[in-house]
Amino acid sequence: MSRRKPRRVGIHFDACYERHDTGPWHPESPARYRALSAALEDLPDTFVKVPGRKATPEDILLAHAPWYLDIVRQDVENFADQLRTGDTVICPESYDVALEASGAVLQAVDFVMRGELAAVFCAVRPPGHHATAERGMGFCIFNHVAIAARHLLLRHHLGRVAIVDWDVHHGNGTEEIFREDPQVLYISLHEAGIYPFTGIAEERGRGAGEGTTLHLPLPKNSGGPEALRVWDEQVTPTLDAFQPEFLLISAGFDARENDPVGDLRWTDETFAEMTRRCVSTAQKWCRGRIVSVLEGGYSPEGLASAAVSHVKALTEIP
Repeated sequence: MSRRKPRRVGIHFDACYERHDTGPWHPESPARYRALSAALEDLPDTFVKVPGRKATPEDILLAHAPWYLDIVRQDVENFADQLRTGDTVICPESYDVALEASGAVLQAVDFVMRGELAAVFCAVRPPGHHATAERGMGFCIFNHVAIAARHLLLRHHLGRVAIVDWDVHHGNGTEEIFREDPQVLYISLHEAGIYPFTGIAEERGRGAGEGTTLHLPLPKNSGGPEALRVWDEQVTPTLDAFQPEFLLISAGFDARENDPVGDLRWTDETFAEMTRRCVSTAQKWCRGRIVSVLEGGYSPEGLASAAVSHVKALTEIP
């Protein structure tokens, strides 16, 4: 019997993201990105390098309020040190870099929707999952995954999109944007009781979106086996019930052991196993279609190692 060919997977990374200068001591620094880029550069040529593009204001408005877009532009143009809406450091390049990040994710979605690639990992920064429709916070300016989900619904005319968010922190921005939207399933695995102090298990969505939010807060110091058990017991059945047509991943790697900002104990193999489960779900319901977007991960070496495990697992056909 001949072996099945691996899935055709793309990767996007670019030195332009280093222009978002948060300072040398900031956790979300260009240094972490350089370590990740070097690791991605060493991947085999079988991984397709996906070019980026700059998002337009119309793209950003898919998930953000017009006045928030104006706030970001004005704060950057006025040389503010951080967004007035919260704890997000900015520099004169931050607005343009954030547009590049959102645009690259949309470009990846379009590649996958055209069938040119089965999946793409987008190594972009600044991250996005804490940004709400009207507020930047938690190092995030624009919510790239939320913009991509709306792009899939409104421009590619899909009916159901699932977002799986694994990060030591709950993606409060993504959850808030889609809280009442029955077309978007939002699932978050995160550490309980830490920033942004949201994401309790009892929250399941509101109104028409009741039942399309699944929060899975995990105890401090829990490891990969606990996360994978929760996945098998709750994540997979919830995804199967929803039957998404496209799977987006907010891929944070700060739940990895020895990351400086969290207290979960996941290993590289944990991320690989979660990825394999995503691929299995995507093969079942989404024609294999996945776009994964970098969120957290603040140990440069740990981020690079975990992300490479994730990307390699995206190629595996269950």
